[in-house]
Amino acid sequence: MIKNTYIFGKSLNKSLWTEKELEKLGQEAQSLKPCIKAANRDYIVEILAKTGNLFKDKNSKYRKAASEHLEKNISFSAPVIEKSLDLIPEILDKQTLLKRMNLEMFLPYAMETAVERRGYDGLVRAVPRGVVLHVGAGNVFLGILDSMILGILTKNVNVVKLSSSGSGFMNIFTEALKETDDKGIISKSVAVLSWKGGDELLEKKILEHADAVFVWGGYDAVQSYKKLAPINTRVEGFGPKTSFGIVFESAIKNYGLAGIARKAAKDACLWDQAACSSLHTLYFIEPDKNKHDGLVKGFIKQAGKAFSDFQKILPQGKLSDDEKTEITRARETAKADKALAAAEYESSFPKTDWTVIYEKDPAYRISPLNRVLYVKAVEKLENLKTLLTPYKGYLQTAGVAGSITERKKTLEALYDAGIARVAKLGRMLEGANGSPHDGIFPMMALVNWIGIEEKPGHLDKLTELVEHAREKSPFYKRHFAQSRKIITIEDFRKLPFLEKHHVLENTPPDSPDLLTSKVRRGIFFASGGSTGQPKYVFYDQHEYDHTCRMLAFAYETGGLNENDVIANLFVAGNLWSSWLSVEKAIAYTKAISVPIGSHLPVENIVRYLEDFNVTAVIGLPSFIIKLAEYVDARRGGHRLCIKKIFYGGEYVGDEMIKFFRKVFPDVSVRSAGYATADAGVVGFQCEECSKGVHHLFAFSQYVEFIDADKKPVHLGETGELIVTGLTKRHMPIIRYRVGDLGRWVNHQCKCGRKEPLFEILGRIDDRIHVGGAHLFVHDIQEAAGRVPELSLNFQVVVYKTGHRDAFKIIVEAKNEKHLRCKEKISEGLIREITAHCEDLKESFKLGLIDKPEIEIIKPGSIERIARTGKIRKVIDKRIKR
Repeated sequence: MIKNTYIFGKSLNKSLWTEKELEKLGQEAQSLKPCIKAANRDYIVEILAKTGNLFKDKNSKYRKAASEHLEKNISFSAPVIEKSLDLIPEILDKQTLLKRMNLEMFLPYAMETAVERRGYDGLVRAVPRGVVLHVGAGNVFLGILDSMILGILTKNVNVVKLSSSGSGFMNIFTEALKETDDKGIISKSVAVLSWKGGDELLEKKILEHADAVFVWGGYDAVQSYKKLAPINTRVEGFGPKTSFGIVFESAIKNYGLAGIARKAAKDACLWDQAACSSLHTLYFIEPDKNKHDGLVKGFIKQAGKAFSDFQKILPQGKLSDDEKTEITRARETAKADKALAAAEYESSFPKTDWTVIYEKDPAYRISPLNRVLYVKAVEKLENLKTLLTPYKGYLQTAGVAGSITERKKTLEALYDAGIARVAKLGRMLEGANGSPHDGIFPMMALVNWIGIEEKPGHLDKLTELVEHAREKSPFYKRHFAQSRKIITIEDFRKLPFLEKHHVLENTPPDSPDLLTSKVRRGIFFASGGSTGQPKYVFYDQHEYDHTCRMLAFAYETGGLNENDVIANLFVAGNLWSSWLSVEKAIAYTKAISVPIGSHLPVENIVRYLEDFNVTAVIGLPSFIIKLAEYVDARRGGHRLCIKKIFYGGEYVGDEMIKFFRKVFPDVSVRSAGYATADAGVVGFQCEECSKGVHHLFAFSQYVEFIDADKKPVHLGETGELIVTGLTKRHMPIIRYRVGDLGRWVNHQCKCGRKEPLFEILGRIDDRIHVGGAHLFVHDIQEAAGRVPELSLNFQVVVYKTGHRDAFKIIVEAKNEKHLRCKEKISEGLIREITAHCEDLKESFKLGLIDKPEIEIIKPGSIERIARTGKIRKVIDKRIKR
């Protein structure tokens, strides 16, 4: 037995309410606001999706109960009811709900915390209105369900007032919701009840405790609630509405009159025209007035078959005597007009299943419903504005059979007549996820937007980020266990560093502990050059989009503009971020992209550069050198117009720039942005920056430089770069040792920008960028360990041969006797290194760098640091200090 009332988790039968009882209910609703507001968005979506799935199986308890109840209590036929119930799991699908929130809320994360809004100097937060009263109409039960779902997604307490002529489906749904809601958060923030409409005393009492009202119903109901509601209660009215269709000549050519008739039958018959978007009148656009009669009469004949076919699949529902009378009146009027040569009609007479009436008078007609369609013809689209304007405020959907251009024309021609939506004919009742409803996004009306003016400073951001990471990430909870709450910058500087092995050990596939939430709607990248121990980093969809927009800003600040055609020459695939991210970033600039990559033969790449008149290239310096060498060796053989080079991933020195300008006269050479896969984009170059000098993206990155004792260096002194990503929350990067040396530049840039300047001076000795490859010291150590004759004492010297990168490995033999077979041992070491470093192997294969010189020396010969006795593992002679 279905009970007719559900009050915050409890089901009961109650039909009569007093003012005092409704006041108590309103007070209880207000007291529940903090609980639902604190609910996690993912949990809410998950529970709604599970509830929807309880209605998927036609033999399930709730589906059977709903079918039996609705067949007895509403007029729709059984097949239409089943089709309606089939929609519930689709509406409540997890991805559908998340997409809807993204599209309707614009900034969905603002429901969880205050967030930045592009272009706004501050933060914005979306908070629930509080208690939302939903007043339901008696037509389509899915409408009031959808209204309540919007209230739940926006974390409001929801009170649903059912129509006395409606069904009790909502009571069945709330019982299903209660079953899936393990924590009882959502099911205890919903109430479903009914009282006789029009009782102002009752309605005033509940309105005193409502923060927003959604009224789905007739004009009188909407106006009554607007009149009674307190001034601080927002009332949105939806209904009553009528919708129409338009058929252009292009659609007749594409679909034929039979195809148009099938589309019209679907829009006019489903739900027996009870929905606001149901088709009432269909207009044909035909410039030649003499063709109107023949065109529409031809359509009516096809419509008879289409409506009859639809009736067989989804029969008309039960009709009241009054409804039958209205249909008969419409038919009799058409019959009389036909005698006067003013109309034609087809119907299912003597049955009331359907009626299609052609009237020569083009005036708009509101259907008596229950599958009565009026058809008319006009010479041009503009004529409809005059015909429809008297119904302004009551018009909803224009269902158009025509091209996208004709749908756009319809919008521009009729928006002032009051249309709220343009859909394809045949899909008027479907509704695209994220569409406005009656001119607004209803979800936006269920929240209050609050601004925090002026953007937070670095300390604010760091404090919030650390607390977020400590609370949500298992790794940071352990990592910061001994650290005090961040109150000052000095507190932050006492936090332990994030090391590369931390990232390696606490990211998928080994562990998700560095992440603050489940992985969804985002992208993984590999960070590092050794395939033996890759690190994986995750960006959620919004973080990645933000990163790519920053890259785009870096390119344009470096000189890329609307006159440029830029070739992306980075390497694609293997989970590398460079090519994909660069390509997405270019799409945010004004330039034209030619996404070539670097795996093709150089001669093919040069041909593309010529064919598309490429003016700018972006890629690894090692590959751009290879390209320049190819062009230089064939001087005069190619017509290239490269004026801008953007590089990333490696150091570019004076010799390399000199060579670029020799091959490509007057070319500008700029950094494509200082970035890492782990932390994102840290800095950018303007046209005044050179070599390793960059502006800091101060709003999204916090940078420190520390000395060997892990203390901050003085301004201008060289130190190890430590970066904290201020906007990366799903995989926070806090006090990360990037592995680069750098320093603050103590002057303002000539470009006038206020972002501070810093200079990158090279790598510290754990990872080497050379010839397009990332070679870890660990790789060389592992390789040396696999050659029996070699010790683990070695040194790597990186240098330039002209404009190309080169490197030498100096390694001590275990015993002087092994020096007699240096060649064999050297070959073994190179073999082991390339076997375990795919980056280096690929660079050899592409000719970006020559194989290293191996120098095997006697034990103890490599110079040690006097203070520590340690070997300096990497000497980078490319950098002039």
